[in-house]
Amino acid sequence: MTEAGELNEPVQEGSGDATRDQKIAGLASQVAADVTLRPQEDLLTQLRVRLFDAGITVDEAELIAIAGTIALGK
Repeated sequence: MTEAGELNEPVQEGSGDATRDQKIAGLASQVAADVTLRPQEDLLTQLRVRLFDAGITVDEAELIAIAGTIALGK
């Protein structure tokens, strides 16, 4: 940790063992929760940010496909 509340390393040992698809699925779940709590935020923007922060590169078509897996309950 570098500053209070800032995390720059895995919380649990083994957390980096997930496959790319598992990481994307986890990020998609996080984004779904974020957008549900803050519906004013754009789904694609939040997904781009999460993927970028995780170091996962996707093209626009894959980004849209991932976004399509997120059920927002609307």
